[in-house]
Amino acid sequence: MTGGGAHPARRGELSTASPLKLRVSKVVASDPAGRVIGALTRNRVRHQGLQFDVRSDDFSPRVRAQMFWGAYEGAETRMIRSFLTGATTVVELGGSLGVTTAHIAAMMAPGGHLICVEANPRLIPGLRDRTLPRVTSLQVDLIHAAVTSHRGTTMLTIAPDTVGSRLGRPRPHEATVRVPALTLRDILRRTGVADFDLVSDIEGAEVAFLRHDPGVLDGCRRGVIELHETTLGGETVSVPDLIDSVAAAGFRIVSRRGPVVAFARS
Repeated sequence: MTGGGAHPARRGELSTASPLKLRVSKVVASDPAGRVIGALTRNRVRHQGLQFDVRSDDFSPRVRAQMFWGAYEGAETRMIRSFLTGATTVVELGGSLGVTTAHIAAMMAPGGHLICVEANPRLIPGLRDRTLPRVTSLQVDLIHAAVTSHRGTTMLTIAPDTVGSRLGRPRPHEATVRVPALTLRDILRRTGVADFDLVSDIEGAEVAFLRHDPGVLDGCRRGVIELHETTLGGETVSVPDLIDSVAAAGFRIVSRRGPVVAFARS
C-alpha cells in the first residue's frame, strides 16, 4: 500500500486468516507442538533463513513453534528484509528475544551502527548473548530502558512468558518491575545518532514519540513499526490514528500487514 496514510479498504486489516487457518495455526503453534519441535531440532530453529539457539527459557514452547513456522514476528522480519537492505544506522526499540535484531543485523552494511533498546531486564542477558556473536562487523549499543515521554524510571508489567511486556497496569498474576525510562530523543543523543532507520515494537509506547515528540523522527529515513491501540490522556488512540501520526511526521506507508507498517520519507 502506498500513500500518506492507511488506505480506507485496509484500515481494519488486522487479520485475513480464515477460521480454518486460525484453528490449524493454534495447533501447529501450540505449546505441545513447540516441545516436539524443540526435541526434533535439538532446539536450533530456523526462522526465515536464520538459525537460532532456543534452549533458553526466554523462548516458550509456543514461541519456538511460531518461529519454526515463520509466524513469530513474521510481518516485521519480512519487511525488515525487504526495506532495510544496506542500512547503516538502525535504532531498534523493543529488542525482546533478539529475533528481529538478528534480521536487522543481517541486512545492515558492514561497519554500521545498531542501537538496540529493551525494557525487560529478564531479557537483557539473553539478548546480549544472542546478538553480539552475530554483529561482529557492527558497532552495537545495547540499552536497557523503556521508551517513554519522560526521563527517569517507570513501571514495566512483565508478561507471564516475558514476551509482550509493557507499560501500564498489570493484569492478575502479572509482575511489575521498575526500569530506567528514556525518550527516543534521549536515546539518539546518548548514542550520537542523527540520521537513522527505525524498527519499533514496544506494545503501545510508540505513542510517546509519535504523539508527544514527532519531531524526533526528522532524522529518520525509513522503518518498520508495529502499532498498538493505546490510551493518551484518557483517550483511546487506535492503530489508524497512529498510522495518521506516521503520515503527519512526513512519511508514506510503503507496506502494511495489519498493525505492522513499513514507511519511508515522503
